[in-house]
Order: sequence, then structure tokens, then C-alpha cells
Amino acid sequence: MKNPELGFKEVKTSMLVADTMTSFNIPHETGLAITGVKGIIRSKNPGPTVALMGELDSLLVSDHPHADPETGAAHACGHNAQIAGLMGAMMGLVDTGAMDDLCGNIVIFAVPAEEYVEIEYRLELVRRQ
Repeated sequence: MKNPELGFKEVKTSMLVADTMTSFNIPHETGLAITGVKGIIRSKNPGPTVALMGELDSLLVSDHPHADPETGAAHACGHNAQIAGLMGAMMGLVDTGAMDDLCGNIVIFAVPAEEYVEIEYRLELVRRQ
């Protein structure tokens, strides 16, 4: 993914996750904690619910060779790989029909803003609540 976005600003990444869930017919919610996305894949059998999670945000590393020149955001923390893995697991579960043989449900969470950057911006978000 070549769209590094800082926490609570992961609009393109969040949209990509939600659109992918839509294309795989996975019911989902968007706008959780501003940019978070939560989908659920249900099996036909009762059982536990397990969550798979990936983080949406990037780091502020303006001198990174692939940093966004406007924001200074860069994929230097591995979250882009987390989201790719999350989407790959989701696609595999759906495409293979694995849920027919599993019990319970799998919640797919794409979560925002794990990195500790832009503190003043985040404090302002809290003040607006």
C-alpha cells in the first residue's frame, strides 16, 4: 500500500479495507474511532468469536525514502504488512469456504492510530468530544 496515513487520518486505507470487505460480502461497520473498520465473518456453527486485527496508521518519518512529501508519513512500522495480512486472511477464509467447517465467528478489525505521533492533533480530537 503506497498511501501512508497518520493516525485518525487513515481515510484511503480505511476505505480500501471497507471496499474489500464489501467485495467479499462481509458485513462491516466504518467510522469506528474515526477511521476504524470492523467486519464479521460468521460460520454456520456455534462457537467462540476470534478477532484478527491490523493497524491502519503509519509513522511520521519525513526523511524516509517513501514518505508522503505532503505529510511526512511513511510505512516504517510494518502496519502496511499487518493490513495486507489481515486482508489476505479474510479473503482466504471467504474464498476457500473454510467458515463452513469452522465453529464460531471471526471479527476483522482494522484499527486506527496506534503510533504515538501528532499529540496536539489527538488532544484536540479529545477536546472536541
